[in-house]
Amino acid sequence: MTSQITDKPVARRAETGWSRARRLREQAAMRTCLPAVEDESVPPTAHTNPEWNIVRGED
Repeated sequence: MTSQITDKPVARRAETGWSRARRLREQAAMRTCLPAVEDESVPPTAHTNPEWNIVRGED
């Protein structure tokens, strides 16, 4: 049997999301967000209102 050299590149199958996740599992995970950090330059506020944790915004 003789080997043949061609100029045609070898077609690779597209990588699926599952295979990419499995391949990257051994590497350190990429951070997509930053953890919440408290701003120490602002004095803390007293939470006296019963609705202090409700955030209202424009729709």
